[in-house]
Order: sequence, then structure tokens, then C-alpha cells
Amino acid sequence: MRTILKDNLVFIFFFTGLALIHYGIYQAIPELYFGDEIILAYTVLFILNSMGATLFYLGKSGAAEIEFAQLYMIFTSLQMVGSFSFAAYIKIGYPENVKPALVQFVVLFLITLAFQTVYFVKTKIKE
Repeated sequence: MRTILKDNLVFIFFFTGLALIHYGIYQAIPELYFGDEIILAYTVLFILNSMGATLFYLGKSGAAEIEFAQLYMIFTSLQMVGSFSFAAYIKIGYPENVKPALVQFVVLFLITLAFQTVYFVKTKIKE
């Protein structure tokens, strides 16, 4: 259970730092969009990453251990489905700001994917 809490704390710091950088860029470039959809995007990405931390914990404990590669493929597939669902929600729920919100969400998703890949490879693979 400690690893889930540690992973979630790392993700909280990551998303807080990323959101502060994003907001700082927004202050410097006011043409950039930073609305409720962006805050909601950070929340959804955090929830998806927390789901991944739980998945890695449950996959490594118990009688049937699952290999890292299989866990990572399951996690990224679930994360992709969740991101598609969120993108559809933004498209339907916020039609006035759909283009800037979705472009920024895709960029945030790619940054998150790169961070979580490095983080999970460094912390979850046992030599």
C-alpha cells in the first residue's frame, strides 16, 4: 500500500508543477487558453495515473505476478480509452472551446505519458 501512496504523491507533485508551469505560460501569453476544461484535464490525468499505480501494485502482489511489460500495456490501453472518453466529453460538453482545450489536452497527455514511462521504468522494473 505504501507504493501506491508514494506513486500518487509523485503524481500530485508532477501535476501541480506542470499546472503551475502551464498557468505561468498562460500569464505570459494571454492568447493561450486556460479554463475549467484544462483543470478538469489535469484531474482526469491524475485519476488515470493513480489507476495505473494501483494496477502495478496489484499486478506485483499475490500468487500470480504479472510481468512489467504486460502491466504497462494494460495500463496504457486503459489510459488511452479514458483519454478518448474525456476528449469526447470535452467535444460534447464544451463546444465553444473545443479546439484549444483538446489541443492542450493532447499535449498534456503526451507529457504525462513520457513522464510516467520514465517513472515506472525506473521504479517498477526489478533487476
